[in-house]
Amino acid sequence: MRMLLDLDAHDYDPALPSIERTAVRGVIFREGQLLMIQSSFGEVKFPGGGQEAGESDLDTLFREVLEETGYHVKPDSVQPLGQVVEKRLSRHEPMIWHQINRYYLCRIEGEQEACQYSANEQKYGMHQLWLPLSDAVEVNRQMLAREGCNPWNQREYRVLEYLAQQVEAGLLVP
Repeated sequence: MRMLLDLDAHDYDPALPSIERTAVRGVIFREGQLLMIQSSFGEVKFPGGGQEAGESDLDTLFREVLEETGYHVKPDSVQPLGQVVEKRLSRHEPMIWHQINRYYLCRIEGEQEACQYSANEQKYGMHQLWLPLSDAVEVNRQMLAREGCNPWNQREYRVLEYLAQQVEAGLLVP
């Protein structure tokens, strides 16, 4: 099961310089529910974020999941799920936003610790919650219908749809 999604908006001049970024995200099921991060806007996203210089995917996954959820990833549970490549005009400067998002199925272990949200995450009211997969799909579907195609919401919605298809086909057990 390898998810490969290409979300290229084709809304940029290819001659523009690029902002290139890699992000790593955890797909964590427990008792049939997904561990998600929700903002004050309402959409839900998978815990994860940008890879820092010198970090491996696993280093980023472990750090980001701990920061955003307070949980430790169980190292021997990590399985690659796939990636989503985003390419679009940056919202803040005349540059191409090119981000590779790598998703990993994983489990958590131990007791939950305090979350360590960044100032920006705190500003947007980020908090973790557990949701059934169908509810997470619906939350982001409604957000897209209400707000339009915010790139990050579209990305997470497409991954949630993919997971739902895998569950329905019996290829993934939440």
